[in-house]
Amino acid sequence: MSGAGLDFWAAVIAMAVITYLTRALPFLLSARSRLQRRLAEGSSLAALGPALLAGIAAAVIVPDLMALRGAAEVAPYAGGLLATALAARRLGNTGAAVIVGVAVYGVLMAAAG
Repeated sequence: MSGAGLDFWAAVIAMAVITYLTRALPFLLSARSRLQRRLAEGSSLAALGPALLAGIAAAVIVPDLMALRGAAEVAPYAGGLLATALAARRLGNTGAAVIVGVAVYGVLMAAAG
């Protein structure tokens, strides 16, 4: 097998392991676990999840915004971000806020042509 083929399979296996761990770890941590208690609300580690989401969002959105020219191209991004922020504040549910933001972004993109 060539080096490129091995790199491909190594990446696939790494993604599979990471995907498995992100889904299995919450079930593997018992309610009496010290780590689980440290991650409970009120600790400084409780902000880690939202901080990671914000960092990933910034890494994806900022380069796209920097490449845009004109208000017509920026409007769907701005509308989607505003809708997401308002929905998160109003609903208190991150998942629902993301769905609302994506829907508003899609409608504005379709309207822009």
